Amino acid sequence: MKKTQWIYKGIAAVLAIALVFGLVMMGKGLQPKGPAELSGNTQDILPEAEKAIPDQTDGENSQEGHDETEPPETEPPETKPEETEPPETKPQEEVPPQTEPEATQPDETQPNQDPKPEDNTGGNGDTEDEGGGETKPEEGPEDDSELRIVTDLHNGEVTFNQLNNDVLPFYAYLINANGHTLRVKLRNSATPQNGQYLTGDGRNFEAKLCRNETNFFTLYIKEGNTTVQEVTYAIRYVAQKADENNPTVGQNPPTIVTNLEGVTQLSNRNFTLTVQATAYTGKFLYSSNIEVRLDGELVTGPTGGPRYEYQLYFQDPDVGDVVHHTVTVRAWDEEGNSAFYAYNFDYHFVDTGGEIGTAYIILDMTTVGLGVPDEPYTYRIKQNVPASYAIMEMLTEYGYEFDYAGTPDVGFYLRRIHSGGLMDYPDIPENLWDKVLQDGLTLTGQHYNDSLGEFDFTQGSGWMYSVGGTVYAGKGLSNYFLSNGDTLYLRFTLAYGKDIGGYSATGGNYGVLPSYCGKWINDTYVDMHRWGESTVTKEPTCTEPGEMSSSCSVCGDKKDSEQIPALGHSYKEIERLEPANGADGHILYECEHCKEQKKETIPWTEEPTEASEPPKIE
Repeated sequence: MKKTQWIYKGIAAVLAIALVFGLVMMGKGLQPKGPAELSGNTQDILPEAEKAIPDQTDGENSQEGHDETEPPETEPPETKPEETEPPETKPQEEVPPQTEPEATQPDETQPNQDPKPEDNTGGNGDTEDEGGGETKPEEGPEDDSELRIVTDLHNGEVTFNQLNNDVLPFYAYLINANGHTLRVKLRNSATPQNGQYLTGDGRNFEAKLCRNETNFFTLYIKEGNTTVQEVTYAIRYVAQKADENNPTVGQNPPTIVTNLEGVTQLSNRNFTLTVQATAYTGKFLYSSNIEVRLDGELVTGPTGGPRYEYQLYFQDPDVGDVVHHTVTVRAWDEEGNSAFYAYNFDYHFVDTGGEIGTAYIILDMTTVGLGVPDEPYTYRIKQNVPASYAIMEMLTEYGYEFDYAGTPDVGFYLRRIHSGGLMDYPDIPENLWDKVLQDGLTLTGQHYNDSLGEFDFTQGSGWMYSVGGTVYAGKGLSNYFLSNGDTLYLRFTLAYGKDIGGYSATGGNYGVLPSYCGKWINDTYVDMHRWGESTVTKEPTCTEPGEMSSSCSVCGDKKDSEQIPALGHSYKEIERLEPANGADGHILYECEHCKEQKKETIPWTEEPTEASEPPKIE
C-alpha cells in the first residue's frame, strides 16, 4: 500500500510541474510586445549578430534568466491571442503626378545618413504604384515567425547632394525566409537598370537614379517563380532646394512675387496670400513647383494661377494682442534652380466685426461703353467679413439694386444690377464687337434698358472681379477677404473674361480665339497684341496685288499693311507646230507664275510658183 501511495504522489508531482511549466509558457506566448517591437522597425530590434543573418528570428521568445542559445525542446502550445485594437499606423502619402512628395528635409550636416529602416509586413510603407498595376501586399499580424521585408527604402525625396554619381545604396532582406527569396526591381525613365532586377549580395544593393523624376523600387517576395507579396517605394530624386541658410540654389533661381513684400504688420485673420513664381526663361511656375508654409506648417489648396492664392488663417493670441508669424515661400524649376523667401510680421488681434483697414472698389463697365466712376468707392474692411459684403455696400451706396445667387457668406455670385435707364444707350466698342463676332460666341440678343447682367448680348457675359486690377481671383467673393490697401475692380465681360484680361479665371475653353490681345478696362483700350516682323501676308498673283504686313502671333490681327503690285503674266513658248499641207500651225505659251496657257495661230499660206525669167531687153 505504501509503495502504491508513493507512485501516486510521484505522478501527481510530475503533473503539477508540467502544469506550472505550461502556464509559464502560455503566459509568455500572450505577453504583449514592447514599444520597440510594435514600432515595426525590426532592424532596430535585432542584435548585431542576427542582423547579418536574414533567416534568424528576432529573439522575441527569449525571457529573463533563460539561455537564448538553447531554446526549449518543445514549442509552447498554440493559444489564440486576445483581440486588441491594432497599433495605429500612419497612412502612406500618395505621390501624385508632377507634385513633390511630402518629405522631411534631410539633415544638411549628414547628407549621406541612411534613413531609419522600416520593417515591412507587406502593407506598411508601401505607396500607390503609379508605374504599373502591381498590387500591394496585405497587412498581417507581426510575430517572431512572420515572413517580412526589412529595408531602409522609404517614400519621399532624395537630393543630388546626398548621393555620389546618382547612385543610391540601400539594404533589403527577408526575415524568416523559409525558402522564399527577395527580388528588387527599379523603374525609371532612362537608367540602364530600368525594368531590371537588381543584383546584390543578398542584403546590400545599389541603384542609379534618374534626376528630376520619381524612381520606383518594387520589392517582391518570391516562392519559386510565384510572387507572394510585393511593396513599392516612390523616391523623387531632385536638386537640393533653397532654404533659409541657402536662399538661392542654381545659376538661374526663379523670381518670387507676393503681396507680403514690405509688410510688417497684419490684422486680417483671413489673409489671402498671393504668390507668382517665374523661371528664368520667363515661364510661370505651376503650384506644384511652389511651397508655402505658415510658421513651418504647409499651406495647401491654392486657387487661381499663374498668380496663386493661398488662404492664411491666424488663430487668436493666447496671451496679449500681438503674435509674431513667419511665412516662407519656396519655388523651383526642373533644372535644379530654386529660391527661398521668408516674410516676418506681427499679427495684431482684432475681434470679429472690428475695422482692420481700408479698401477701394471700382465699378467698371467699359465693355458696354459706360466706363468707370470718377472716384473709387472707399470701404472700411471688417474682420471676418468677406468681400461680397463690400460689393453689396458699394452698389447700395451708388443707388443700384441687385440680384445674386447663393448667400453673402456661401457661394455668392452677382447676377445683375438694376437702375432706371442704365442701358438706354449701350455703346460697345467697335473693335471689341468685331472680336466677339470673329470668336464665334453665341449671341443672345438679350438687352434690358434698366439692368445689366449675365447673358446680356452674348452667352459669355457677366460680372467678374479682380483684386489689383490685373489678375482675377480663383475663388468667389464670399471666400475672398480684403486686406488694407486692396483695390477691387468689379467688371462686366462680354466674352468669358477675354475682353477684360480674366479668361484664365473662368477655367473654360470657349470660342475660337485664345485671346483678344487687348483689354477694354478703366474706360480705355489696352493693346496687348504680339506683333511680329513685317512679312508677306498675301502673295501677289499675275492679276491681283499682294500684301505685306505685321501679324499678331496670338489672334492673327494685322497692322502696317502695304500693297505689293500684281506680278503680271510672263509667258514662255512651250510648243510650236509649223503650218503644212494646207493646215494652220500654232505656238503654245505658258505663264511662268500662274501656268495659264495661250495659243497663237500660224496661218497656212500657199507656196508661190516660180516666175519665168523675163525676156532680156537689149
